[in-house]
Amino acid sequence: MEFRGKGRGRWAALAAAVGLVVSTMPVGVVEGAAQQPEPTLPPLRVVVLVDESGSLSDADVVKEKEAARTILFSALAPGTVMSVAGFGSSNAAGQSAVDVVCPPTTLANGQGRDAVAKCVDQLARRKPEEGSGTDHAAALQQALSAVRGPGPDKKIVFLLTDGELDVADSPQWGDTPERRNAAAAAGAREVLGELEREGAQVWPLGFGEVNDAALGGFARGRSCTAAAPSPSARTVPTSAELTRAVADAISAASCVKIIPSPPQDLPAGGSAEFTVTIPAIAADASIVVYKRNPKVQVEYRAAGAARPAPEQGGGRFEFAGQSTDTESVLITDPTPGEWRVRVSSATEPAQDVFATVVYQAAVRTRLTATPPAPEAGQTVEIAMQVWARDKAVTDRQALEGLTFVTALTGSSGFPAREATLTDPDGDGTFTGQLAVPDDAEGELKFTGTVTGVGVGGDTRELFTRVHRGARPVQGQILLDEGSPRVLRGERVKGTLRLANSSGRPARLRLQIADPPEGASLTVDPAAVEAPTGTVDVPFTLAVGQEAPLGGFGVTLRLVDEADPTTPVVERLVSREVVEPPGWPERNLWWLIPAAVAVLALAALALARLRAARRGARVTGLRAQLWRDGAVRSEVEPRDARSRVFGFTVHEDFTGPQLQQAADGEPGAYQVRRDGTALLLTSPGRPPARLTPGERHPITPNLEVAIVDDFGSGTTPPSPGAQPPPVPSAHGAPSFPPPGGGARPDPLGADDRRGFPVDPNNPFA
Repeated sequence: MEFRGKGRGRWAALAAAVGLVVSTMPVGVVEGAAQQPEPTLPPLRVVVLVDESGSLSDADVVKEKEAARTILFSALAPGTVMSVAGFGSSNAAGQSAVDVVCPPTTLANGQGRDAVAKCVDQLARRKPEEGSGTDHAAALQQALSAVRGPGPDKKIVFLLTDGELDVADSPQWGDTPERRNAAAAAGAREVLGELEREGAQVWPLGFGEVNDAALGGFARGRSCTAAAPSPSARTVPTSAELTRAVADAISAASCVKIIPSPPQDLPAGGSAEFTVTIPAIAADASIVVYKRNPKVQVEYRAAGAARPAPEQGGGRFEFAGQSTDTESVLITDPTPGEWRVRVSSATEPAQDVFATVVYQAAVRTRLTATPPAPEAGQTVEIAMQVWARDKAVTDRQALEGLTFVTALTGSSGFPAREATLTDPDGDGTFTGQLAVPDDAEGELKFTGTVTGVGVGGDTRELFTRVHRGARPVQGQILLDEGSPRVLRGERVKGTLRLANSSGRPARLRLQIADPPEGASLTVDPAAVEAPTGTVDVPFTLAVGQEAPLGGFGVTLRLVDEADPTTPVVERLVSREVVEPPGWPERNLWWLIPAAVAVLALAALALARLRAARRGARVTGLRAQLWRDGAVRSEVEPRDARSRVFGFTVHEDFTGPQLQQAADGEPGAYQVRRDGTALLLTSPGRPPARLTPGERHPITPNLEVAIVDDFGSGTTPPSPGAQPPPVPSAHGAPSFPPPGGGARPDPLGADDRRGFPVDPNNPFA
């Protein structure tokens, strides 16, 4: 079924925009035809041959059907013609070695793809009465007939089999099993040779118990690009390896790019979600979902889209295979970025559910030669750019794996010369050199091609003539070293290096030959005067504040007003326009050091605050009650972390004693730290400032002293720290009991502080 995005018309807009890419060459230096057609993906002629013989299991045939649908959904180019045929053997009357389940079908819309996806279901493992042998020769003959008919020039045959030929029971091949198999093997080799002469690729994919040596013998032809491996056998023993092997073969055969996602298990009544990325250069993309069960439902949502496809995400959508185990959506002019694919099951679980994205870019190349009209024996600088979706492609990842080659031929009949171009600057302009032969004359033709996985490929021709004698004005366009990215409002700087041997000043003009729509580009100066001799003239290419973001490519052209038909020099320039940095990014050079300094000051202030808080705690303090020059009672704070140490004096049968005060208890004494000193507030009296250990009278015959176990002028440690030992009467250190509890009665028998014992105390 075919859908169009609501109110967008992006497919038509894309076609119109791509049509704006015009020839880069002036009068006298012509690129191919006067009007270049819009770039399109090259259609394919695809034949899938599926082994249905008895040497395969039912599960093997299921895998073959999945592979056939993968091939179907990976054929992106409109106008591709696909057919699918199952094969076994013909051993008796009423049997046929080949069964064409899907006749040649043009994949022009979703209906065509859906029809092929459904007819693949007719494939099944043959029973003996149906002809269960394996006649590769008959199957390949069917493929030869298909590729010889009218249709696209690119021809690909996929042979899905275990590689084991078996026509022992087929009488048309001979009178004995051995002769039959030998004759069929010879027939298969002969047909393979004819397929290769027709320019077809043959990719054997192994299923079941594979005869590896036999399978490899079926490979024929060359892949779509020198960067991809040529046809070879691929074996797929498990489901996990099936898609990768098929994807590798399809990619090398047709130059589509396939990116799989990790598989997931789909629980019954549950859902799973995948993320696939569609790059910005993709003119067409297909998301293929291997759902394993026709009942599984799939939803596609573009990057940033509020609603699922087909309401948002592209210019046109073609859904296919929704009633089969594998389905896809083909998107024309897709929204680039991360797409989310959500699969859900109401009743049955599915294993190893996953998705892949298949894409290919319809590209156009631009080609320049410097000097545009070279002399015999002169070295020519060649430059090429690749464009997709009306923008120069500058992204290194998108350009990775592409091959740029330029060939030079001429009317004087010299052998063709060829150069592979490179992009050392990483700016999307590929350059190289070709030398014009010393004896060349007349017309010259430069032919540039770009091929690679992920692009549809393109060929560009540039015609010129050999110039006799040195031109009076020659030049170079040099760009200053810099980033392949440029900010809005920024200028790309360069130099015109000119040599004028005409004997008089020359008036030149610097032009942007082919500015993209809305590019907002200007050059300064536009008018240049070249005095006699050599001179360097600085120039700038300014990018406007409203320039569209992304890659752009232009041709800078310098012409002599005296002879404007032939340029003095040309240069391809490509850059990626990016947003200027915001205020934080522009000021990072001082913001980061300032932030570090602020954090350091904050940490210091926090440390000091914590130290001050710890210093105000009453940890380590003890209150002693003195009478007649001896300590009669002692008490420690109820809460060592508190800032107030409260205690009371009360009478019992042993005399005055100290005890911890409750919060808010009337008549309590309160102790606070005050730097290195202590403040003692007695009931009804103003605070008294004391040094640690200093005795303060509270009655005519009683004194109170506050002892600091951690010493005067030090910051108490955290609660729970062990205070220093207190000397005993015998000189050995004495430690307080663990846990910070109250000390033993100093008037008791265990006088660990060496205090005198009262002989009248009955508890001594």
